[in-house]
Amino acid sequence: MKPGGDCGLLPDILAAYETDPDAVPVDIVLCSAHECAGVIRDGRADVGLLHRSNTDLTGLDIEELLTEDQVVVLPHSHHLADRVSVCLADLAGETMPHWSADPHNTPNRLSVRDVGQLMQLIALGRAIAVVPASVRGQLRDDLTCVPVTDAQPTTLILAWPQGHRASALAAFVRTATTVAAHRQQTPSRVKRRRIHAT
Repeated sequence: MKPGGDCGLLPDILAAYETDPDAVPVDIVLCSAHECAGVIRDGRADVGLLHRSNTDLTGLDIEELLTEDQVVVLPHSHHLADRVSVCLADLAGETMPHWSADPHNTPNRLSVRDVGQLMQLIALGRAIAVVPASVRGQLRDDLTCVPVTDAQPTTLILAWPQGHRASALAAFVRTATTVAAHRQQTPSRVKRRRIHAT
């Protein structure tokens, strides 16, 4: 999973999963956003939490867990940091992250490898990022979030290799959907990870 890419659900999913009779020990695999689906496809992870947008889901079965609005992460010194909300047009011309290993220089795009690196670049005033609203609970003290009213909501999904039906995997999917449904009735959050079924 991408660090911070679980909308805050992973701790609750893991705790509930451990009580299931079909549960097996869980190993967590962290990866960058553009690697997540491939890590599941190639077998390094049995299941993962990812965001539907910009993810090639070929060869994967999925279960939607929750949908959330997006916010822009800004340093406190940014001219939009005190706004109640912004729209995408307000962000035109700002430097945004590029989550790919592509070394080509793209105007107004800054290549980043991980969330920690991105947050440091935002704090330094070098970039901003539009991300799921659940990131608010993980922000550094020198950053703030502002809702982006016209950004497409993002959907957190649970994905696993197409056709895999192991009992441990089925138990994990059941647990994740139950935890997410409960969270949808209260505040939203979630995360991504790996499980080995034996």
